[in-house]
Amino acid sequence: MDTNLNDSITLTPVVSGIDALQYFAMSGGQYDRFYESLMDQIEDKKAYFKKLNYQYADNDIIVKINDIEVQYSGMGRDGFHWFYHEFFRVAFKDSEKSPNIQNIRVQVNAVGIYTLGLKSQIEYINKVFLKDLTMNIFPITRIDLNMFVQHDFKYLRKEMILSKKKDHHANIAEHASAYELETYYVGKKPFLLRIYNKRTELKQATQIKRQLMINHFGVNGLDMEQPIFNVEFEMHREYLKTFGIDTVDQALQRAETLFKHACDQVRLLDLSTITEDQINTPNRRRAETLPIWKHIQNSYSIKEFMQINTPLEKIEKITYRYSLEDAEKSMKKVLTRLFIHDSIPTMYFMLDVLQKARDDYELKQRLKNLHEEYKEKPDFETELKTYSEEGLQNFEASLSREMHSISKSDPLHGELFEKYVAICRELDRRDLTDDIPF
Repeated sequence: MDTNLNDSITLTPVVSGIDALQYFAMSGGQYDRFYESLMDQIEDKKAYFKKLNYQYADNDIIVKINDIEVQYSGMGRDGFHWFYHEFFRVAFKDSEKSPNIQNIRVQVNAVGIYTLGLKSQIEYINKVFLKDLTMNIFPITRIDLNMFVQHDFKYLRKEMILSKKKDHHANIAEHASAYELETYYVGKKPFLLRIYNKRTELKQATQIKRQLMINHFGVNGLDMEQPIFNVEFEMHREYLKTFGIDTVDQALQRAETLFKHACDQVRLLDLSTITEDQINTPNRRRAETLPIWKHIQNSYSIKEFMQINTPLEKIEKITYRYSLEDAEKSMKKVLTRLFIHDSIPTMYFMLDVLQKARDDYELKQRLKNLHEEYKEKPDFETELKTYSEEGLQNFEASLSREMHSISKSDPLHGELFEKYVAICRELDRRDLTDDIPF
């Protein structure tokens, strides 16, 4: 292979990390009492909603675990009651049911990992959230070791992959120019590889996650204007146990060795180093490893990734959730003030305020959605900022015609769009792509 090309590949920007982590927490002597108290909280919330004739869903139920509020997600098929926190999910079950399975399950999500750092988040979950509910033993169930790489893997095909794994699957999507690879899978649980287009995936992600990842890439020298693929090995408990790995700590300590070994188990071949006749024969294994694959294998390191540290007291402030109880306190203060001034609100008044608040909220959400749609138009921001006063007037006229067209096809959509334009004009006709100041 050309030496200069090989040198340029070794300079390809990469970022190592851990994209997902799931584990059990071995429960201690206080668990049964805690579980009963937790179920009582759920039932109390349901009774409260029923008293108010409130049509509730499971995720309307907010409970406190060691003074930290989490959102109830309902009971899964596995018999666990799941709870959602902005940075993780946790589940609890009745200790008398399925006694061969641990009582507490934890799933760390990407938003938590890239906001707080994995080390900080684990410490927060185990020491603050679960606190005295565990025996400080945390058996691992899954870990996803990954590397983001500034490289376009759209050329991947089955013949290039050497592995004992028989399962191969590719997701190919149609784009404006051609069909392109979005995800390539090799293997299945308990060990599988995913190679996928990260930029494409982020288009479907929440705004919070998208911004987090953009910041993460920027800090680590990856260009969002260039292709970024994620090389990710998903490893489950059965696979990890073959290496004597039982706990979260053991998995983190040996993460780099696991990733490098996985790159040997699934090897990407440089087919240019063998003849065409050899490609579909057992001699295919004689092909050299693809240079970018060597670079990925040799570069994987989580030392810096694990050093990201967020103090626990800061996490507690970040994770504050505004609840119904908080709203009740604020509303009581307002109503008390009305009583003091002999302005006794009627039930009709309260319902009217509620309806107006809901209408305002829904309108703002729709406007935000419209705002996001128009932000994503190609070169919209750049074009707008270069407009002169005359150009801006022409732009508004064009926008008005488009709005009229929308109004004809969908009156409600047109009405919302009209309000959106009016709001933008109130902003002294500054950049229409600024966030709406709600």
